[in-house]
Amino acid sequence: MYEFMYKRIFFREGPVWKEQRRFILRYLRDFGFGRRFAELELVIQEEITDLLDLIRNGPRYPHEHELSRPGGYRVCVPNVWSPFTYNAFFHIMMNERRPRSEQAEVLQLIKMGMQFQRKGDDYGKMLSIMPWIRHVFPSWSAYDVLTTANKFIFEFFEKIIDHHIDTYDENSERNFIDLYIKQMKMDHEQGQTDVYYRTQFILALVDFAFPAFTAIGVQFTFLIQYLLLYPDVLKRIQSEIDEVVDDGRLPTLEDRKHLHYTEAAIREGLRIETLVPSDVPHRALEDTELLGYKIPKHTIVIPSLYAYHADERVWGDPTKFRPERFLDENGKLSLKKDVSLPFGAGKRLCAGETFARNMLFLLTTAMCQNFNFILGPGDALPDLTKNNNGLIITPYDFWLQLEERK
Repeated sequence: MYEFMYKRIFFREGPVWKEQRRFILRYLRDFGFGRRFAELELVIQEEITDLLDLIRNGPRYPHEHELSRPGGYRVCVPNVWSPFTYNAFFHIMMNERRPRSEQAEVLQLIKMGMQFQRKGDDYGKMLSIMPWIRHVFPSWSAYDVLTTANKFIFEFFEKIIDHHIDTYDENSERNFIDLYIKQMKMDHEQGQTDVYYRTQFILALVDFAFPAFTAIGVQFTFLIQYLLLYPDVLKRIQSEIDEVVDDGRLPTLEDRKHLHYTEAAIREGLRIETLVPSDVPHRALEDTELLGYKIPKHTIVIPSLYAYHADERVWGDPTKFRPERFLDENGKLSLKKDVSLPFGAGKRLCAGETFARNMLFLLTTAMCQNFNFILGPGDALPDLTKNNNGLIITPYDFWLQLEERK
């Protein structure tokens, strides 16, 4: 199962990868993925409103006790953000959302996703160097926990896909999943079964959904860690939001063009904590040369986004959290100064970049507008050395104390 889950869109190449990515992006965009979409923004606002209720009033349902303490204003991060980002993405994919009362299974999906992210292999751990070791030391090598996570995630999406296949009606297409099933049936009728088929569909959806229920919450938690360490940045963000956003409403994507410092802080968070330090591995399709180095055909190339984001020649003071680096002399956001690559680049650029940036902006602005991030009794400032190095970089779980802004 560990090897099986790695045979997904992220780790495919050639015609199958191109066709799958083209089809999924083409039709997901119709439902708001990869572009600004008014209906999706309203859905995200509704999800954020539910999140604010959970923070203020505490858990309503048994599974929410893992996310929030009774009495409110104390939540467990990063997992508390993920049910709401999950719902936003699944609205795109399925045109439906799970109410808070029915999210126990979603929370388990999130936990298994985080388990996979934390125990997975960023091209340098034991399993990638000596894959045979899983047969000898399955527990010590983390193969067992990875298999458990993979099995749950696969079966979660398998159940969704099979339900849609069993209830498919070609005269009443309900959502993106039905569009894929239609293409799959057309191909099979023509005897083509090597591109669009059930297992590939399940794994493709895992790839596109995975960041929504893990990585966005992780990235926002990293930003919160830095706002706790740099409280003046939080105050400046809040001041800017207060100046731009009218009382009585949540910030919108339309406000982004006026929230220069806030957007700069989000971009600085994406730079200073490179979620995927080694990016996705690439393979040279022909003999080539780069910066004087000869790269033979078929060589696996692993770019280091972390090294680039920490390069003093590019950033000057890369270890310092400094949103001003993305602002011009007038305090406006300067895209020319943003040469960061948190989502990769080229044809392998993360397909979810627009969705992730929009979600991060709306989540960050809503939280900063409504709350201060503070230390509760017995709390300590974040220790960035405790962050986990796995398939991606993740923060450790901790209980975050919030207080209502006056």
